[in-house]
Amino acid sequence: MASNAQLGKIILIAAIAVFFYYFFWVAVLPFMLIDEGNPIRQFFPPLKYAFIVPTVFGVIFIGGIAAFSFYHIWSLRVKRD
Repeated sequence: MASNAQLGKIILIAAIAVFFYYFFWVAVLPFMLIDEGNPIRQFFPPLKYAFIVPTVFGVIFIGGIAAFSFYHIWSLRVKRD
């Protein structure tokens, strides 16, 4: 089992890798003058998904926080009554 420090380093490296992949996909790739058949394009989905993916994750994240909050508020209210 990995220690907390090792696990933290792994999570940090993964988060940085995802950030740079997304940054290259959204901010660099659209401005590169490369053909559609270029092999670099096969590593990235179409640009229209660049805004759908974070939107979906954001809605799930905020919905999860709201559900968590409502659950705990409701349980406190039921215990009090």
